Amino acid sequence: MRDGPRAMRARGEPPEPIDPDRFALAPLAAVRSGLPLTRARRDAVALEASLDTLVDCLRGHDGR
Repeated sequence: MRDGPRAMRARGEPPEPIDPDRFALAPLAAVRSGLPLTRARRDAVALEASLDTLVDCLRGHDGR
């Protein structure tokens, strides 16, 4: 999980101040917390929001 963000950092792609090691943990945390919320709520809003935020972060947006 760390190799992708580290390779992107080496190419100068992810916007600052993304820490590749911490960012590698984010999808795991999103899924670990998003899936139970998805099951409890019976919709994917929480999981979608967390994963969309990660994608926005990589693209250099703040998700607003």
